[in-house]
Amino acid sequence: MIYDIDAPVLLRDTLADGLIRLVLRAPEIARAAKPGQFVHMLVPDSGHVLRRPISLMAMDAQAGTLTLAIQPKGPGTQKICALAPGAAVKCLGPLGTGFDGGDAQTVYFVGGGVGVAPVCAAMDAFATPTSHAFFGFRTKLHAYGMTQAPCAVTAVSDDGSIGQQAPVTAPLLAAIGVKRPDLIMACGPLPMLRAVQHIAREAGIPCQLSLEERMGCGIGACLGCSVRIADGHGGWHYRRVCKDGPVFDGMEVIFDG
Repeated sequence: MIYDIDAPVLLRDTLADGLIRLVLRAPEIARAAKPGQFVHMLVPDSGHVLRRPISLMAMDAQAGTLTLAIQPKGPGTQKICALAPGAAVKCLGPLGTGFDGGDAQTVYFVGGGVGVAPVCAAMDAFATPTSHAFFGFRTKLHAYGMTQAPCAVTAVSDDGSIGQQAPVTAPLLAAIGVKRPDLIMACGPLPMLRAVQHIAREAGIPCQLSLEERMGCGIGACLGCSVRIADGHGGWHYRRVCKDGPVFDGMEVIFDG
């Protein structure tokens, strides 16, 4: 079930450098949402026609709340991030296909930048005592999502101000050498996803990748967010990130370039 509701803002604060946290009251969406799904938010008080897709960082069905991590990059997301508690924003959701932990006993989670947010939701749902998360950030000031995590977290950064100065795949590879997980779940920049896909393929580990694409309608009608997915017979076809994803089987994604 998809809902289009006016969601009141309960909390607005700074989550990390360049990242705003909004907590919305949206009980219908919170009860229906799964990790990896997103909401399509209407930019308030503007002439913006297209909504903005925002991943779910957390959802609390009992409290009826959604937690979002938003980068105020353009005029639309800046307006959304400027909403104060008490204001309301129209949200369409939950949308897309989320992560699926299946019967995996050990899941390794990989997140980079704003892609850490949907990985946090996946951790809440699928982490076990033997799971491990690997987060990559630009600097210590950009780090978030590590407090009260349901499993061990290793963070790295581009400048070495938190953890190693290394790509997030470095500690991931080291951990795989010690204990092979049943599944990898990842979301982040395209180069990171390519690297995770390569590692998973070489090690024969199933993986799920959450892709980030510009979206128009958010419900699969406009085809503006299509990506290439292998068809299992040596060819490929287009799939819509908003409807068929954003989470795909990592072995089926075809990255251009």
